[in-house]
Amino acid sequence: MAAANVKVKVVSSTKKAKVKTFANAIAQALKCIDYDVPPAFPCDKERVVFIGMTIKDAPDDKLRLFCRELTKQRAHNVALFVDGPQKEANKGLQTVIEVLKEAGTNVLDDDIYYVNGGGIFAGKKISLEERTEIVRWAEAVVAKVSE
Repeated sequence: MAAANVKVKVVSSTKKAKVKTFANAIAQALKCIDYDVPPAFPCDKERVVFIGMTIKDAPDDKLRLFCRELTKQRAHNVALFVDGPQKEANKGLQTVIEVLKEAGTNVLDDDIYYVNGGGIFAGKKISLEERTEIVRWAEAVVAKVSE
């Protein structure tokens, strides 16, 4: 798979353990490390940055500032996986997309993956089916931006 030759980074902005587990599943499949926002190391010429978030209203300041710094030199493409309402009903997600586009990176906003992080007692486990689905999505994103 092309993922071995493609520079990727996985970051998440959430307090939900289940969403962090989704980030970890993507990172393991793409053989990279997942970070919390802001990451320990800044993005640098990443082909794709996967950003996972729990969002509904205004984005967290750390997330907004991180997204503002994702210029074309730092990230060619950004793919989002979201625990929250669909884009049309999610003002926070719309704000994140606008900030990313203003920074100059290509946001793959037609291919947002929506996860169900569950309630406060949902735990951090994801089913094999959930893991397979999000990994397939991430691999398809990498293949798409590698063409």
